Amino acid sequence: MTAPGMGLDSERIKKNALIAMIVGFVCGGVLPGVLGLLGYLKADQEPATAKKFTKWAWIVFAICWVLAIILIIIYVVVIVAAVNSGDYTTY
Repeated sequence: MTAPGMGLDSERIKKNALIAMIVGFVCGGVLPGVLGLLGYLKADQEPATAKKFTKWAWIVFAICWVLAIILIIIYVVVIVAAVNSGDYTTY
């Protein structure tokens, strides 16, 4: 038998994991989505493990976005440097 407040906690964990899964698959890639899915599937049997999976899904999601932003900035800097380094004249 479960504790009286355990059902609500499990539902909250499932909701958070579902949000992490959807946002992860749509905006963050496969890894955050899979971690969110694992959190969702473990919410009923192992709530502590589900919380960890959900937390790591959000962490990986944030890391993916930070890396993407850094790569975009590097790409723009390289393109601007390549365009400006050429010795060309316009007529």
